[in-house]
Amino acid sequence: MNQVQENRMSMAYAAIQVLDQNTLIWNGVPAMVQAHTEFKANLTALEGAVAKQVADIKGHAKDKAAAEEKMIIKALAMAGSVMAFATVNNDNGLADSMDITPSELNRYRDSVVAQRCQTVHDAANTNIVALAAFGILPADVTALQALIDGYVALIPQPRNMITARKGATAEIGALVRDTMKLLNRRIDRLIKQFNFSNPEFVKQYFDARIIIDQHGQKDNSEAVAA
Repeated sequence: MNQVQENRMSMAYAAIQVLDQNTLIWNGVPAMVQAHTEFKANLTALEGAVAKQVADIKGHAKDKAAAEEKMIIKALAMAGSVMAFATVNNDNGLADSMDITPSELNRYRDSVVAQRCQTVHDAANTNIVALAAFGILPADVTALQALIDGYVALIPQPRNMITARKGATAEIGALVRDTMKLLNRRIDRLIKQFNFSNPEFVKQYFDARIIIDQHGQKDNSEAVAA
């Protein structure tokens, strides 16, 4: 949300507060009731869009890094046992495929490191009965699969957050424009009918409609003068 949009949202909050505090004055006018309902819905939607836009993706990145670390530790331990098993059984192909180092896994991209750990899981699962003598039990294989699945589920989250931010930015622009149109062309016009019966309410409303920028200057050019 840019500064202009922030200024307009602050104004909208001030305007809705005046309206909410004076419902007995205008709630007998159906068009006002409808406009007020739409106004509040727009503000709620704006709040949701702003929440998406300002969401911090650092937490998701930390979660992914932590999940990756746990997965790698488990996979390396299992790979060592499978390699020992393969060496005892003269299975050089399997032994070589399980000769994995932390630096090797850490340099892989997200999806590749997950797949590499998956090969360790699959090799252990294939030889699970014999691996009991090497300290690998079915529960260990199940635990590694859970770590892999959990890590894979976290991979797209930071990217999804960035995509959501972009969508929220566009949504905010549209909602602010729609809200200003609602105020300028409907609510501002409808409020004028109370000039004679409730002039103080009208004055409060149009005072609230003054947009104040970050330098504290007033700009009421977008409000219909009372």
